[in-house]
Amino acid sequence: MPSTPSHCLPRALATHVRPQRLKVFITTFSTKIPLTPTMDRTLDRHEQDKVRAARASFFQGQKRRTSTSKDSPLDNLSITSRTSQDTMSSKKFKFSGITSTKPSDTAPKMPLIVRFYDSNVQARDSHGRTQEEILAWPDSKLESCHNYIQMLFPVPEGSAFNWEAPIIDRETMDAFRSRKDLRDRLRLSFERMLDFYGFAVEMKPEQEAEKSEEKDEDATGDNATETQDTTTSKSEATHSFPPGITSYTTPFTYAIIRGPNFRTNSRNWAVRFDHNHLRITRILRCLRILSLQIECEAFFKALKEVYDDDAVKISERSLTYWTRAVTRPLYVAPDDDEIEWLEEWEGEQQ
Repeated sequence: MPSTPSHCLPRALATHVRPQRLKVFITTFSTKIPLTPTMDRTLDRHEQDKVRAARASFFQGQKRRTSTSKDSPLDNLSITSRTSQDTMSSKKFKFSGITSTKPSDTAPKMPLIVRFYDSNVQARDSHGRTQEEILAWPDSKLESCHNYIQMLFPVPEGSAFNWEAPIIDRETMDAFRSRKDLRDRLRLSFERMLDFYGFAVEMKPEQEAEKSEEKDEDATGDNATETQDTTTSKSEATHSFPPGITSYTTPFTYAIIRGPNFRTNSRNWAVRFDHNHLRITRILRCLRILSLQIECEAFFKALKEVYDDDAVKISERSLTYWTRAVTRPLYVAPDDDEIEWLEEWEGEQQ
């Protein structure tokens, strides 16, 4: 057989290999030699479909829509990840090499999200990073890196930007709703991102907050419905405290205000549209599902105030997604995806 350029190898061999063996050959070839973007473009549509099927074989039959872009995540999978015994379920990867410090005979292994936020375990994500390491990053790295936000703020839906991102399942949600220590650690991640966006947390005694809001109502003429909603939020907020403080003799409210660095830090996201708008949607949804409802509502209120600022031009579409993340039933994602187990859980709560 004449020599064939490497970038044309699958097409050339297809003319010399029996049809019934072609599928097996392409599967073996694509597993041993990762295809480059250039090679992808030389394949016809039928051949590309076969190669994609071979790449996805270790997903255990889960159907995914693969990208034809040069940066396709599947093109960069290593030989180790191809032969790993760890599998993906419901758009989630379970990572090898990440172990809990708890004895193996105590119970089935905790979900990665729980171990990541458990201060006694401090599991690393798929890139070998702990929560503390990520939160110590400078703002510039938080802005430029795109594969950490899915770990800090997981949601039940898979991520198109990070195929290795774990997702929230029922076990994870139950753990956060029953364990204050996990919620406290999640709040640390949230408040680090608040600072990144230029916000700050303000804890006010409830009586002081009531006086402040009464002045605002006198000045703006807020309607009675808004007053009732605010009162409800304040009574619930008495359960949320600053990090390291577990109780107060005087009830406090949790509020989010513009911080001293707002003017500088808001430049990254207080625009018509920015990738941070997607991050904010994720953060809001994560907070709700993992039982930081007060923080979620306070964040949304602060975002709405920025949106209403005449000096800021945030798109209505972004606000729509933020509103959906806060107001829709939990089982309905802002992009209309529906999570069956969350729908069952919400039904159990009624």
